[in-house]
Amino acid sequence: MRVIAPDFDRLTERPGAGPLPRPVEIGPEDTRFRDLLSLVIDDLPDGSAVEGHSADGALLLVLLAGAVTIAAGADEHRLDADGDWALLLPPGQGYRIAVLAPATLAEARVRAHASFAPLALRPKDGTLALDGPGLALRLVPLGAGADASAGLGDAVERLVHLTGPARVTGPEGAHELPPAHTLALAPGEAARVEGMGEMLVLAALRPGAAL
Repeated sequence: MRVIAPDFDRLTERPGAGPLPRPVEIGPEDTRFRDLLSLVIDDLPDGSAVEGHSADGALLLVLLAGAVTIAAGADEHRLDADGDWALLLPPGQGYRIAVLAPATLAEARVRAHASFAPLALRPKDGTLALDGPGLALRLVPLGAGADASAGLGDAVERLVHLTGPARVTGPEGAHELPPAHTLALAPGEAARVEGMGEMLVLAALRPGAAL
């Protein structure tokens, strides 16, 4: 298990806007993962607009706070607390984000094994969940003694982002973590988490793999 700290001083330039705060920026050099390629989390100011592209991977955009619209092709999707919380985009898809209220947006990229249509995701009973294509997602309230994989198992690569302070217990003991830390769990690794805020769990799914 790797524990990856945020960098609240990091800024990034994005087409259409910048510099923007990017407290979380995780890639293969941090995780040594093969299929779960990256996770970035940007803080987007009200009224800003940014552009992006899914390139050759599947891209999942998850709203952690605020409100945005995301234009992808001929369609426009609104993400806010009362409606959809996430949007999954296929490889080769350009998009434009317009910020309606100060927003925190996570973007996770995984290796793509198939094409699919954009998919908007809405929570059920306070939990956001997705199982494929290529990616599994759980966004759940963080409580006491939770499985860090949120039920996704330990057979796949996982990134676990903790929005609030948390205590993480693994084979090497317990860690008291401030907000915005991320766990990188390789296949075969497991941990328990308790704390405040929410837990965003992302898992890469290879073709034919079972959770």
